[in-house]
Amino acid sequence: MSETKRISGGWRAFSLAKESAYGTPATANSSMNFEGPPSDVAPNEALTDETEVTGYVEATKREILNWNLEGRHKQRALPHNIAFFAALVLGKATTDQPDAVNDPAVYRHWIERDIAGVALPSVTMVEFDGVAQKRYAGIFGKSLKLQGRRGKFLEMEAVFGGMGKEETSAIARPASATESYLRYGDVEFVRGGALSGTVSAGTLAATGGTSFKAVLRSFEYSVGNGAEPIYQMGDNSGFVSRVERGNRWSQGLGAEFEMTDDAHKTALRDGAEYVLSIPIVGSAISGGSGNLKYAVELIFPKAVYKEARKDRDGDVAIVKAEFQVLEDPAYGSAIVKIVNKQTGYLV
Repeated sequence: MSETKRISGGWRAFSLAKESAYGTPATANSSMNFEGPPSDVAPNEALTDETEVTGYVEATKREILNWNLEGRHKQRALPHNIAFFAALVLGKATTDQPDAVNDPAVYRHWIERDIAGVALPSVTMVEFDGVAQKRYAGIFGKSLKLQGRRGKFLEMEAVFGGMGKEETSAIARPASATESYLRYGDVEFVRGGALSGTVSAGTLAATGGTSFKAVLRSFEYSVGNGAEPIYQMGDNSGFVSRVERGNRWSQGLGAEFEMTDDAHKTALRDGAEYVLSIPIVGSAISGGSGNLKYAVELIFPKAVYKEARKDRDGDVAIVKAEFQVLEDPAYGSAIVKIVNKQTGYLV
């Protein structure tokens, strides 16, 4: 007798290491919780002979030319999952240790745009949907969105693609990162100040500026790389042959503040350029000095107001701000700094 299946016992895992070549499976070694539907492959291009003269009134044949995969990964935010998907979308991860002597198990990751080339890194995913366990090679990041609001956990949503190849897998479920979810009380929003140091030296820091955490009601950051899957001539597999980023990254940064003065509108009018940073600092990292904490920091070396629109929530006056993320010649446009106990990403 047949019975319905449940996804409640399902799981999803990724390889933290990048594939040695696109579509060459790597070992999936990190499980991540997720919301929403399971992943699935689907026809990318399928044609019938309905436009041809065949001697019949209706189409007589349908042929699938090639396949793809597009999925979403949504869950409450952790330093680990932010680092992983930010690295997939932006393309470059550099890892060092802030204090190897007193905290040898703590690592710091600098996630940046990879402007040296156009090929996107790829990883491998294994997923059990409650019915069957499958392996999907050639997984690449397309976009990432991070949002937080008062009284809530931070939420993360990533859109990823794949080569369209689905294989049976029998690996055991890998372990998950032992980190606490980030929440509204961990968030600060700093406008102004300056950047010092460099990523290469492990000294990059946003200093000074004005904190808006007391009046910050919510924020949202999104970034996309315009990923383009390519089906190469001469490749009859029906799967994506390689994937490249678009010409530019697209970035969006918005925040809602309680209005205390007209400084936002003045800055919009004057075209004032700011360093913006959003430090998100969680719990202390165990097993060492106790001085280091799980953390995520979004750093924007140069940003201007694109919009500073007045609004109201009941009788509370608020400002709905949108920022234009600009390119800084020395630092680029966006850097994501992560502190946790993972040894590396995309290595």
